[in-house]
Amino acid sequence: MDIIYIPTKYKLKEIKNLDELKKYLPKKFALISLIQYYEYTKKIYEILKKDYEIILNEKLYGINVLGCYSEPANIKDVDTVLLIGNGKFHAENITRKLKKKVIVYDPIYGEINIYEPDYNFDRILKFLLNKLKNSNNIGIILSIKPGQYYYLEALKVKDKLEKAGKNVYLFIGDTIDILQLLNFPYIDFWIFSACPRLIDDIINNNINGITIDILIKNLDKIINI
Repeated sequence: MDIIYIPTKYKLKEIKNLDELKKYLPKKFALISLIQYYEYTKKIYEILKKDYEIILNEKLYGINVLGCYSEPANIKDVDTVLLIGNGKFHAENITRKLKKKVIVYDPIYGEINIYEPDYNFDRILKFLLNKLKNSNNIGIILSIKPGQYYYLEALKVKDKLEKAGKNVYLFIGDTIDILQLLNFPYIDFWIFSACPRLIDDIINNNINGITIDILIKNLDKIINI
């Protein structure tokens, strides 16, 4: 079955609370957008560029962030990012991975939310990776959802862990239900080969686990395999 992705655009009659936004902006910042607000992001850029140095780092989707993709915010020597959008999903991704301050401006309601760089996130990951190092029975949960299917990566991780003397069990499914983990009490530690933002569920539910994208980056360094 062919899948066609069509971006939608939000229609706004006015740009609200922009003067209040200016109070929080440094002289230099990066500008990014959610795709549905891109047309208004361009208008905001034209207004603000007169008084600020605005960096546009156009990548695969221009300056738009999509899902866990936040490369337009990955700019050296820029500490603050202005995100035209709403919610905290994308902002948290940037504060964790890129260690930048994110100002989220919601063009619908004119709301402004500020997220500071999250250095505690790295300490939590180090703690979880150390738990993996000291675990014997490892479960790898492999999602079969399109865009979240990391079969080859899961096999590589499985092979390395087994060579390190770990017992590794592979679980495959479409939907990941955290409560179902209780049915496998012999598993000491879980590796989630699915959506990277499952790390939020892992942390919030105190699960002995990690997502595969984080593990791959730290496997050799942290657990000496």
